[in-house]
Amino acid sequence: MKKLLLGLLVLLVGLSSFTQETAKAADDLTGHAYEDEIRELMELGIIEGYNDGTIRPNKKVTRAEFAKMVVQSFELGTAAESASVENAGFTAAATTAATVNFKDVLPEKWYYNPIASAVDAGIIKGYPDNTFKPDELINREQMSTMVSRALTAKGIVINVSETQALGFTDTSTIRNEHKDDVRILSHLGIVTGNKDNSFRPKDSSERWMVAVVMLRARDEVFPPQNLEFQASAVAADKTTVVKHFDTFALAKEYVQKNAKVQAVERSNQILWMKQGIVSTNAFTEIYPTESLKAASGTFRPYVPSNTELKFLDATATTVKVELAGKVGYVSSKVVRLIPEPMKKGQSYYEASGSNLVHKIFNHATGNYASTGTIGKAPKEFVSGMKYYSWDGAAFTNESGAKVAESHQYFNMLPLHSTTSYTAAELDKYLQDKFPYYNQTLNGKKWTASPLVGTGKFFKEMEKTHKINALYLMSHAIHESGWGISKIAQDKYNLFGYGAVDGDAYNRAYSYDTFRESIEDAALRINKGYQTPLGSYYNGSILGNKGIGMNVRYASDAFWGEKIAGHMYRADAHLGNKDQNKHELGYTTTNPLNFRKDASTNFTSLYTLRTAAVPVIINNETKASNGALWYEVASEDKGYTRAYVHGSYIDMLPLAQ
Repeated sequence: MKKLLLGLLVLLVGLSSFTQETAKAADDLTGHAYEDEIRELMELGIIEGYNDGTIRPNKKVTRAEFAKMVVQSFELGTAAESASVENAGFTAAATTAATVNFKDVLPEKWYYNPIASAVDAGIIKGYPDNTFKPDELINREQMSTMVSRALTAKGIVINVSETQALGFTDTSTIRNEHKDDVRILSHLGIVTGNKDNSFRPKDSSERWMVAVVMLRARDEVFPPQNLEFQASAVAADKTTVVKHFDTFALAKEYVQKNAKVQAVERSNQILWMKQGIVSTNAFTEIYPTESLKAASGTFRPYVPSNTELKFLDATATTVKVELAGKVGYVSSKVVRLIPEPMKKGQSYYEASGSNLVHKIFNHATGNYASTGTIGKAPKEFVSGMKYYSWDGAAFTNESGAKVAESHQYFNMLPLHSTTSYTAAELDKYLQDKFPYYNQTLNGKKWTASPLVGTGKFFKEMEKTHKINALYLMSHAIHESGWGISKIAQDKYNLFGYGAVDGDAYNRAYSYDTFRESIEDAALRINKGYQTPLGSYYNGSILGNKGIGMNVRYASDAFWGEKIAGHMYRADAHLGNKDQNKHELGYTTTNPLNFRKDASTNFTSLYTLRTAAVPVIINNETKASNGALWYEVASEDKGYTRAYVHGSYIDMLPLAQ
């Protein structure tokens, strides 16, 4: 059985829902709920407008009009005029398909020929008194019988005994001579019931209802061509093809204008949707242009499978998305578009007391996961409510309204800063919060934390290489599973260097001590990620896929958030000495020169060519001309401080 053409109620909807037409625009059909269906029949010549320019979609249909529409819809007998009334241009044809013996159907009437064709095709038989009653309104059971007979005339034969019995609440009120026909049309999906599961067989039908029935029935006789693109209605568990198109552009235009369809498909893959979410189904690179090409040497952010992306737009081959506030393009082959009705969940943030928790949804498994507390909850958050964000800072509620812009301090903290904690305090955290006491993992029962004693190494690297010791410890915890991973135990490798996917253990680098591993990490991070001229520099923060180390260090879009969460939890346990210790701003233009003093008298110390880089603000100062300048902690570790004009720095709103 083919897919049903429409996902809305078929034919019989409570008339009260459609008694009010929308205000006239181009004509009285513009904006009507079933405008597309009626206009399609108009294009086929089955429905015409009236001489006064109206279409009258809510006008009730007579038996003569319906007979004419059936003949024309199913291409039976002679060519006939569209169903309307005399003033819509009906004339008697010169020849007839058969002799009409109904005493109330006269040759000079506009409906004589179509009724003759319908009689000839076996569609109508009239009343026992040899009348047809052409001006009487056709009711729904009569309409069902005419359409069922038309299908039979075109070779569509359905064995009624093989169809499901009618389940309408008023089935008993359907006349016996019509029941089998109603049952056949119900089986084919051409008619269904009202919202209350009634059929109302004696009710009349309006022009829009007839249009819907005719289009569905025509698809049984004239199946849609095997065109490449489909406009589809979307339900929670399926899509239903409404119309076929030979180009993506035509299909998209149709969906945009039609309230009853929500997506464009090709071979059962959703290519475009009105509203929804994107989930990657493979390792995915995000390109700067729709051509999915980048200039030589241009970096393309990447994410693993099951990463959520914000849907912006799409073509037949690409999807325009947003990730961490940055816009890019991905191949439609490596993502899945999930329209709003089909969403089974979505990642969200919530407040747990004064803390912020991120629940990450896996669209492949349908499960949520969380790494626990990741920072402070914005003051605007209400316990028990879900909030959504694509960058972890700009939050909306379930209705899409903006709630807050609130960044996490440790996620945005430049990592050339120093922590307030001593080596002994770092060791205390490693001992107090080790999560695997008395558990057997990786072939060993853990009665002590393996990282206790490394606090002095983290502090040593902080002093020597100007890398925050609390960050280094948190990074090591994250990558090594608190030091119990196999490569941490066998190879003293705390940061996973060399552990490529597919052969992680064998390819992982080996070190002689944890200190050696920590120092190697400090050197690599310093050179590549913490220096403005470094190969992977995007700001010396943990960040996300839009800014910071996370852009290139790891494919996981929440790698930076997870390590910042370790920093937050450690700081909370040790006394909250670091949280919001520094005032943070961010650059508003690039390239941006940083100076030796609050002037342009000297050559710049260094230039940042990355946009929106967070900086630590030490002081404000005024130049001799009165202009505001900021003294900031230098991003170039060759200098302690640098100056930047106040016009190019905005304050970073932090969760308080």
